[in-house]
Amino acid sequence: MRTLRRQQSLPTLVSVMLMSRIDKRKLRNRICSFSRRNSYAKTCQDMQTEKLQPLYATKTFLKEASMLVISAEQLYEMLKKAQEPLGYFFTKDKEKVFDLLKGLLINKGRYGYMSCPCRLASGNYDKDRDIICPCVYRVPDVKEYGSCYCNLYVSKEWNEEKTPHVYVPERRPPEKMPF
Repeated sequence: MRTLRRQQSLPTLVSVMLMSRIDKRKLRNRICSFSRRNSYAKTCQDMQTEKLQPLYATKTFLKEASMLVISAEQLYEMLKKAQEPLGYFFTKDKEKVFDLLKGLLINKGRYGYMSCPCRLASGNYDKDRDIICPCVYRVPDVKEYGSCYCNLYVSKEWNEEKTPHVYVPERRPPEKMPF
């Protein structure tokens, strides 16, 4: 039995594809193409015959891969680089930040997208587009209150305690909530 030679590269490929919305067939085909180029012939052959169906092509694998491939620390660094130039900062409470980031990764595994961990998601991407982090309510919340609903993203003034830390009300309309 042949084993995988470059185990670091395959998870990286899967993580990149998981960050975008991609269906299972495309994922399988891209992994196969990658496998052929990088001597993962056994992986590709097994995927073609779907012997590895429980491992590679199921929702379980996608959940596990999305949870294992990117850590909360890596997500923190990625989001920090992307959001700080836009004027959105993480709250000073690092423990809270990492709890929320872990919640985002759990939701990525559960639903296939990073819905806000402070809100109930329906599991339907189209219905939940407004609460995919950063949610559409972040901009008006940070503008008005200095913080988003879950206090993940805040303004610089909020972190410096120049803005009062008040409760941010839910802006999501009740008809969009899954209960």
